[in-house]
Amino acid sequence: MKYIRKIVVLIIAVVFLASVIIGLGVIFSVKNVNISMQSYTYPEAENMTEADKTNVAAEIDGYRQQILKKYRGTLLGFVNEEELYKNFDGTKYVLQSFEKVYPCTLNLTIKERRESFCVRTGENSYNTYDSYGTLMREGVTLEESLNNIDGAPNVSVSVENVRDIKLIADMAAVFAEEFSSLRSIVRSIEVNTRSNQLIFRFYCGIAVRISEYGTLTKDKIRAAHQKFMTLTGEEKMSGTIVVVANGTGEIVAELFEESD
Repeated sequence: MKYIRKIVVLIIAVVFLASVIIGLGVIFSVKNVNISMQSYTYPEAENMTEADKTNVAAEIDGYRQQILKKYRGTLLGFVNEEELYKNFDGTKYVLQSFEKVYPCTLNLTIKERRESFCVRTGENSYNTYDSYGTLMREGVTLEESLNNIDGAPNVSVSVENVRDIKLIADMAAVFAEEFSSLRSIVRSIEVNTRSNQLIFRFYCGIAVRISEYGTLTKDKIRAAHQKFMTLTGEEKMSGTIVVVANGTGEIVAELFEESD
């Protein structure tokens, strides 16, 4: 009888533990998904028409249902960050940030992809890429390659390997942060992985050439900006600001009049 009582107690304990685990699984599994959207296509909320609001709500609900369908019932703690980002690959938006709100809610912020770069692929054929270096449109003409939001030119990119687009996007993001803009300043970007040089060509005429661009990138672009700001309007119309790290590690930016 003593052994039977022990077995009964053990069974009750196992059942209780299983009930607790199941209960916790139900409590802490994904039930709600909230999405906020940052868009370049739609106006600010206070300027939206009823049609805009309807379209935004429909887009958000579409993504919300997609995420819920995939993750409903999944333990919130087991939602993988990298996998969550991949859900937006090939879509109009990129996942900007997310937050797990216990016990059962995912809060996502999505941002409309901003077309930024174009790469020539043929005599009059171009591919366009967003600011993260992700392909957006293929085989468009020069006229069609204009930015799909404001109709202005995207930055023309020259690369030896199309995989370098993501590298350029990362460098361009650093440039845009330092110079407070990219497309309004830069006409084209070239990268030469063999000589380890990155070149920004400005609309005003001057160029910036970063040597060994893979190291101290932010500092080198900052030095280029500081040098650029010391130039007169006439000096900005030609020449090249060359940025290098000298033998002591000091970053030097100098203007050379010869064209790059």
